[in-house]
Amino acid sequence: MESEKWYILRTEKGQEYKGAALIGRVIPRSLYTLCSIPKKAKPFRYRGIFHPVEDIMFPGYVFVYSREPERLHRELQKSREFPQFVVFGKDKMGEDELVPVSPQDLSFLQEVCGAKLQRVMGITDIVLGDNRQLLEVKGVLEHYVDRVVKLNLHKRFAVAEIPLFNRSQQIFFGIRLAGDEYGVV
Repeated sequence: MESEKWYILRTEKGQEYKGAALIGRVIPRSLYTLCSIPKKAKPFRYRGIFHPVEDIMFPGYVFVYSREPERLHRELQKSREFPQFVVFGKDKMGEDELVPVSPQDLSFLQEVCGAKLQRVMGITDIVLGDNRQLLEVKGVLEHYVDRVVKLNLHKRFAVAEIPLFNRSQQIFFGIRLAGDEYGVV
C-alpha cells in the first residue's frame, strides 16, 4: 500500500460543496482521509467598510487525500455523479492514470491553506509607495511579491502568476491597505 497523497477531483463550477458531500456520503472512509475545497478570503466593501468574504480558490475542483486512489477512483466512477478524478492519461494497461498533486504545487497550497488545505487563505496587509510600488507586504502574498502582475486597489486584490498544476495560474490574493476599516468576521 502506498503512502497517502493529495489528488485533484473535478466537478462542475458551483458544485464543489455538493461534490465533497457526495464523497462523504457514498465513499467509505477507508479510501480517503481528507476532502478539502481550498478557499481564500477576499475583501468586500459595504458602506465604506471592508468585510472578508470566503470564496473558493479553484472553482470546479475538490482535493482528496488518499492512499488508495485507484479504488477511490473506481468507487467514484460507480456513482456516475461528480466529482471525478482529474485523469492525466492512460497507463500501459490502458487504465486511467491518476497523478498526485506535485510536491511543488502541494508546497504552495499548504503554505497558503495549511497542511490539511482547510485554512482560508488570508488577506495580506500592504503599504504602497510612490507609483503604487509595494513597500511592505505582510501575509500570504509576501513570498510571491516578485510574481505580482496586477494590483486592483479599488477591489483590494493582487494577482500573482504562480506556476501551479503544470501551467502558470493567476491567483487572486486579497489585500488590505493601511487605513482600511474592516468589519468583524
